[in-house]
Amino acid sequence: MKKIMSLLITLIFLLCGCGNTVFENSDDTLDFSDLSSEGSKLFDTGYSSEFRGAWLSYLEIRPKNFDVSKNDYQEYIKNYFQNFKKAKINNVFVQVRPFADAIYQSSLFPSSSCVVKNQGDKLPFDFFQVIIEEAKNFSIEVHAWINPYRIQNEFDESKLCSDSFAKKWLSEKDNCDVIKVNGGLYFNPASLKVQELIIDGVREILENYDVSGIHIDDYFYPSSESGYDKVSFDEYSEKGGKLNLAKWRSENINSLLSGIYNTVKDFSKDKIFSISPGGDIEKNKKEMFADCKKWCSESGYCDMIIPQIYYGFNNEKMPFEACAEMWIKLVCDDVKLVIGLALYKSGKTDAFAGKSGKDEWIENNDIIKRQVELSRRLNFAGFCLYSAQFVNFTDKSCSKEMQNLINVL
Repeated sequence: MKKIMSLLITLIFLLCGCGNTVFENSDDTLDFSDLSSEGSKLFDTGYSSEFRGAWLSYLEIRPKNFDVSKNDYQEYIKNYFQNFKKAKINNVFVQVRPFADAIYQSSLFPSSSCVVKNQGDKLPFDFFQVIIEEAKNFSIEVHAWINPYRIQNEFDESKLCSDSFAKKWLSEKDNCDVIKVNGGLYFNPASLKVQELIIDGVREILENYDVSGIHIDDYFYPSSESGYDKVSFDEYSEKGGKLNLAKWRSENINSLLSGIYNTVKDFSKDKIFSISPGGDIEKNKKEMFADCKKWCSESGYCDMIIPQIYYGFNNEKMPFEACAEMWIKLVCDDVKLVIGLALYKSGKTDAFAGKSGKDEWIENNDIIKRQVELSRRLNFAGFCLYSAQFVNFTDKSCSKEMQNLINVL
């Protein structure tokens, strides 16, 4: 009787429009059957319809050899999706543009050195299209994950394709579009040419590929140092700009995000623009000038935020529960909150968690399960796992963690 009353109360709560829900569905009845194939079109009326995601990174997309055939690559990718389906994953974020290059056919960005021997080499086939086709076979939705600013982690101009905008702009005498910082190479977030290129790239993906949305991760400003974008900031100030350096940088990021959001919505109101910042809200703002509070609390920047709350319950500086509670307090009705979880830590030492949290992921194999259960109590719209290679049922540590997780899905 108590269970029946609980379900009735939950149904009334949802019909009244209370709480954070995710995506529209005309069926307003509670259905706890396996609806994982419905993906991002679901209204969050039960655990089986929650957003259940995984990140498929460029490291995992990379073929075992650059001479791989299309058929062999299909089989390689199929293994991931078999595990996703077993884990009841319904959305996958595919990293299609990791270093200002593309695993897909693009007229704006060179082919990615993640899938061909040298950046700019001819693609033997469209890697992204193969992934999309496999996802369809398993009724899993695909989001195109791009890294907007990163060009190289370690600067080496010889590895840049001659046709890339990065190389062309870098060679210009008064270049302010590409910046060198911390040993790497990045597009300048202050550059209007950069913003236009990134947004054109988003539009190109939407026009050519059947994706559920566009996704960006936690790479915003590459450094909090003050010198690398001095020319751009001085130009802004000389033209009458009143913002200080930190606020100016934040507004540059905000401008790009609103531009991407509007581009996505102009293409289709049903497409999703999602952002996955780091889990530390203050660090995001101070070190990367990512104003997550603004994106969460105001409309027009994104549809979904997926903070990477990659902490255990016993983490001394950022305990999981307290961090999750901070995020849930930020969101408005227009932005859905999905929790990013560190499946990759299963069975490993967490070196930055402090003494009490260092061995937590070794001593427990139900952390992800408990984190999902907590996120439900806090009314998150779902969860996302990092990353695809750890969504498996053969690795000893991950298998135990995944078995415990799917028991509550």
